[in-house]
Amino acid sequence: MSWRWLLLWAFCCWCVLGHARGAEEYRIGVGDTLEVVVWGYEDLSRTVIVRPDGNISLPVAGEMRAQGSTPNELAQQIATTLSRWVKNPRVNVIVKSFAQHQVFVLGAVGRPGVYPLQPGMTAAEAIALAGGFTPNADRQRLTVLRRAAGQDVKFLVSFTDNPPREDSAVRFVLQPGDNLVVPEATITVTGAVARPGVYPVGTLRYLEEALATAGGTLTSGDPSRVEVQVGDTVEVVNLLDPSVRRRLLQAGMVLRVPERESTLFVLGEVARAGAYSWTKGSCETLMEALSAAGGPTREARLERVVVQRGNHTLRVNAATPQGARFPLQPYDVVIVPSRPRPNYEWTAILGTLLATYSVFRR
Repeated sequence: MSWRWLLLWAFCCWCVLGHARGAEEYRIGVGDTLEVVVWGYEDLSRTVIVRPDGNISLPVAGEMRAQGSTPNELAQQIATTLSRWVKNPRVNVIVKSFAQHQVFVLGAVGRPGVYPLQPGMTAAEAIALAGGFTPNADRQRLTVLRRAAGQDVKFLVSFTDNPPREDSAVRFVLQPGDNLVVPEATITVTGAVARPGVYPVGTLRYLEEALATAGGTLTSGDPSRVEVQVGDTVEVVNLLDPSVRRRLLQAGMVLRVPERESTLFVLGEVARAGAYSWTKGSCETLMEALSAAGGPTREARLERVVVQRGNHTLRVNAATPQGARFPLQPYDVVIVPSRPRPNYEWTAILGTLLATYSVFRR
């Protein structure tokens, strides 16, 4: 019977060694909870979680790369670093829990951190576990970062869909190691304002408060034609209307304040005299303004063009390249004079006298 006991003992040893070898080959991943023990130095021992960047922070040793190493490899790395200050340090690294059963809830929630993943847990349940949304949370643009097939995959999740869709937070099922990020609610103010940029909603409630935060509209801005974009929907509103100014803000809203429509006038010997819009790339120079007005007529005297600018009268020779590029400003008045015309009455009289004189000479 002794050979049977010997065979059983050999089988048990094989199982134990195989298990130990498998444990040694485990590679530490993001979200793993590690117990780092430095024998004889309790102040240097810590229980840490591998951060999303794959690193851990330890006293004296500082930042250490943990992701991808085995516990023994990481222990040796820590011991090598500590050997500069500690003589012959003995370090053990134990994986207390694995990220496969955890999720990260980060951003604008009550208690950001790592939480145990229950089977079938949705994004909404994870947020509730993390203390719910903060007042500044953007509930429409939640992000789930997931490592799948060696690649980082990003999912956009909304908490406000009604009825809930498949990508709604109340239906989106999390997987082990997911990072659920709740951004702060922001608005964007662009265009003719003093300080264009992205601003946290915070205590802001109305459109007028958003514009005030951006420094207000410039004198060149047109508050009567402000574009308000929410998602893919764009609406033009008049902020001179008090009821519109008190319109409630929404997370992710974009406000664009356009420039005022500036005009100038082209008069005189042109094909279509009238008022024309002065914009970037249109009617900025004298030649562009004349072209917009249909060009000069045959009687136009281009070398004597007058530009009336406020109380100043400017004379420009538009027949030269330099004059054609003369820069115009909004509300300029361009006057193209006509060429001097001969006095046809005196010409007729002079012609009659010459004809009579020639007859008498004969």
